[in-house]
Amino acid sequence: MISQLKQIYELERFQINYYMSQLSTTEDTVLNKALIKIIETEKKHIDFFTQRFTEAGIDISKISTTIANLAGSIIGESVELTGPINICRIGVALEGKALNAYYDLIENNHVDSDLLEILIDFQLDKEFQMLWLQHYAGHLKNNSSRKNKILNDSLEEHPTVNINMRWI
Repeated sequence: MISQLKQIYELERFQINYYMSQLSTTEDTVLNKALIKIIETEKKHIDFFTQRFTEAGIDISKISTTIANLAGSIIGESVELTGPINICRIGVALEGKALNAYYDLIENNHVDSDLLEILIDFQLDKEFQMLWLQHYAGHLKNNSSRKNKILNDSLEEHPTVNINMRWI
C-alpha cells in the first residue's frame, strides 16, 4: 500500500508542475482560473501525503520527487506550444492515470475508515478535474470549428449575403 501511496504522491507532484507550467502560456482566463484551482487542490493532496509519510517515518525520495517535478515542467513547456485544447487533453490523461491509481488503491487494499474517507474525497477531486478538462476541451473544439466554418464558407453561401442579394 505504501508504494501505491508514493506513486499517487509522485503523480500529484507531476501534475502540479505540469499545470503550473501552463499558467503563463495561455491567455484563456477561464482555463487559467481552472488551472489555479486544480493546482490548489493538488497541493492539498501533496500536503496530506507529505504529513502522513512524515508521521509514519516513511522516506520520500528526493530523487523521485525531483524527477516528477522536472518531468512535469518539461512536458508542460513542450505542450504550451500546442494550445489550450491539448493542455486540457493531456490534463485529462494525467487525471485519468491518477484516478486509476486511487481506484486501485481503494479497491485492492484494506484501508482504515479515516484514510478511506480522505482517499475517496481525493478520488472525487480527480474525477471532477478530469471531467471539467474534458468538457472544456470539447467546448474549445466546438468554438474553433464554428469559427473555421464561418471563415471557410464561401461568400455566396452565407445566409446574410443571400438575403441581402435578394433585395437587390
